[in-house]
Amino acid sequence: MKDYLPFEWQELPRYEAAPLLKTIRRSAKEHGYRSALWFGIIRLKDHWFNNWAQHIPWGGVRKWLQRKRGVKIGKNVHWGTNIIVDYPFPYFVKVEDGASISGNVYLLAHCKPLEYHSNCSESFVAPIIVHKHAWVAVNVTVLPGVEIGEGAIVSAGSVVSKDIPPFTVAKGNPAKVVADIAEIVRENYPPEEFEKLLEERKRKYKI
Repeated sequence: MKDYLPFEWQELPRYEAAPLLKTIRRSAKEHGYRSALWFGIIRLKDHWFNNWAQHIPWGGVRKWLQRKRGVKIGKNVHWGTNIIVDYPFPYFVKVEDGASISGNVYLLAHCKPLEYHSNCSESFVAPIIVHKHAWVAVNVTVLPGVEIGEGAIVSAGSVVSKDIPPFTVAKGNPAKVVADIAEIVRENYPPEEFEKLLEERKRKYKI
């Protein structure tokens, strides 16, 4: 999927069940495509690429397929099997260099409730960013608008609904910080660089 929408929080129209052609036309407009036919072809291609990327046994091919969908994947990223990246908005997911996304992870970049629930939930798409060297363990669900900080660990089975600070361990539903591993991973960085990263963490997350 081509990046037509800016990589930032965007309001979306709410979900409405409709016949196929009407749905494709509406979705094409929503994504910024002028041609509903071309958009439908792209969506079909992305659907198959996503399915293949979940099961093909070679990690490099899995990443290549996801990149072709628009997922932003950096260098030296570990990409497990059965990873589901947001179907309609794959280009709202960014995984930086050296990160690890384990098997059965769901990266969900949008929320599109029924009109019935308009007073309960916003309808929007927002970027997911997994920063350098972060580790997202198996069976984790990451919700829209979340950043997982550099070097952070998200424990297996967690549901991430808020940002995870760098150099921490988070677990649970919703995921909460349970440990600070800054002193453990410090040896991976030049001293001055690491102190700057800690200062940035303190400024942004107050820890």
